[in-house]
Amino acid sequence: MAIIDVTMPNLGESVEEGLVNNWLKTLGETVGQYEPLVEVTTDKVNVEVPSDYAGTVHEILVKEGETVAVGTVICRLEVAEE
Repeated sequence: MAIIDVTMPNLGESVEEGLVNNWLKTLGETVGQYEPLVEVTTDKVNVEVPSDYAGTVHEILVKEGETVAVGTVICRLEVAEE
């Protein structure tokens, strides 16, 4: 198994940070590829961010209500190695 970092995505040209509103998956829960993982709010948009990988939530690094910069690692997924 491999551990993959999930980062705060870039959700717009001038967007520099995002607020983690709601984790849709909890620690130890499985997530499918393209399945919504977290709800994020910026000054321009509210969006459900999908997972790029199928796996298990290994670690949540950013709590609900926290604002972090684009590119910040927000959680880690345990995925099958290819």
